[in-house]
Amino acid sequence: MKAARRALPYFLLVLGAGLIVLGYFGGEVSVVLSRAANICLECIGIG
Repeated sequence: MKAARRALPYFLLVLGAGLIVLGYFGGEVSVVLSRAANICLECIGIG
């Protein structure tokens, strides 16, 4: 049980890094940046 508790943070770190890489190669970076730009422009009243 103690070994599982020690391994959990490393497992979550590897899982998070893997999902970031998957999103990057899936083309999600441009989607996220365009949505962020739209939200910013709406907040200041331009969009």
